[in-house]
Amino acid sequence: MNTTQEDQILEAAYTCIAREGYANVSLRQIAQEADVAVSQISYHFKNKEGLLLAVISQAAERYNKLLQENLALSESHAEKGHRLIALFKDALLQERSLFKVIYDSAGLALFSETFRVKMREVFSGIMEQIVQEIEAVAHSDSEAAMISRLVFSLYLGTAIQYLLEPEDPAVLGSLDLLERLFK
Repeated sequence: MNTTQEDQILEAAYTCIAREGYANVSLRQIAQEADVAVSQISYHFKNKEGLLLAVISQAAERYNKLLQENLALSESHAEKGHRLIALFKDALLQERSLFKVIYDSAGLALFSETFRVKMREVFSGIMEQIVQEIEAVAHSDSEAAMISRLVFSLYLGTAIQYLLEPEDPAVLGSLDLLERLFK
């Protein structure tokens, strides 16, 4: 598979931001990681903010696609719940960088309308996936939406705990309690 220069830059930006944080990374560092000229970043993404927005979109698309593929294989709601939680655990264990980028972006969203809009879009997409799995156990659409927010909040809280305390087995173990919602 041939990667485009834009893909190289996105991957390099993702790697650098996950490793050092958005505020600590320069376009020069990203260009060096991607093995391109800084001007190419400006050509493809306009500026550092545009590049981060593209990184966020790409990460969200990957995660949503992974959710859809894994949940489509499930038959029962209990099985879907189990797969949803297992997928989240696997993502935490295998893709810490994803959560670092999400938290860094969410922090920026507190102070930037541009990032706030993008993070709302990303979070809404993830919550919609959760709503689709919870609708069968909820008594109404509004209850499904509220439960999905609760589940998503638990995911985010657990993820930050895991990033701060990866050796604590109780952090990931707490996700097992969520499976009860799907039974």
